[in-house]
Amino acid sequence: MANSILNNDEVEALLSAIEGGQVLVGQKVEPKKDKKIQHYDFRRPDRFPREQKRRLQKISEEAAKAVGATFSRFLRSSVVVELIAIEEFSYEVFVNSFTDVVCANVVNLKPLAGLGCLTMDVGFCLAIVDRGLGGPGKIPQKVRPLTMIEESVVGVVLSDIMEDIKLCWSKLAKLEWTLEKMEMDIRSLQLVPITELMISINFAISGDLGNGTFILCIPVTSLEMLMIKSKLEKTDRQKEIAIIENVIKEVELNTSVIFGSTQLSLNELMNLKAGDVVKLDNKITEDLCLMVEGKAKRYGKPGVVGKKMALQVS
Repeated sequence: MANSILNNDEVEALLSAIEGGQVLVGQKVEPKKDKKIQHYDFRRPDRFPREQKRRLQKISEEAAKAVGATFSRFLRSSVVVELIAIEEFSYEVFVNSFTDVVCANVVNLKPLAGLGCLTMDVGFCLAIVDRGLGGPGKIPQKVRPLTMIEESVVGVVLSDIMEDIKLCWSKLAKLEWTLEKMEMDIRSLQLVPITELMISINFAISGDLGNGTFILCIPVTSLEMLMIKSKLEKTDRQKEIAIIENVIKEVELNTSVIFGSTQLSLNELMNLKAGDVVKLDNKITEDLCLMVEGKAKRYGKPGVVGKKMALQVS
């Protein structure tokens, strides 16, 4: 306390501490700051690097725009799709995160090994069916599993969505992803072992018909293979480009220099003979045009190199 009075023993202890160098006069004692502790769950180790997650985020944002356009075209209404999050957890956690009926679709990740999963709210699926069959397309208050006919209608839309996603992901590598089957109970899908790590890419759907979500879930091992494949294909493309550039550099092109131009009548052209002077429209100070395969590419000044005429490109 600021107004506390020290007794004799405390004064002697303070003087002894000052003489021993334990306390410096005028020294300001800073309180110790607590160290920040970062929690780490050993049951859910992150295997996917942050740099690659940022790359996935950029691709997923592009996919969200494409999917939103597909929804808007099919539903004939404004629909916005946004990327919510990219998460990493075990397949068991992913499956247990669904408490209600959900439209779960198995994704064949060819040419990658393994299977993925594309899920969508059943309520939004019912709105798609209602809209596709001429109804208002509102999300019902009480959801239920889809019938076989409704699954066929929703399957057409989901196939178009998968094409949009595949097109955006094709920047990494050539993919042949397809939807194989649809289930209303995601727990019946044994895609991978329950301890397998998955990347969950979550999207939010909003529009005049209501709100919903759809999730693309892919095994981390498959994504790691995709990144390796993308790196190899990029290296191969760079080699191909280098080979093509070397071949192109050896191609010979027809080049010519245009000194000037003018217009002559047919009579003047027929009466031309050796020694006649043709006046050109160009000024003597103007640059000459260098033509490459009949197209103007450069301009320059005429000159002489040795015993040959030359053009100094300006």
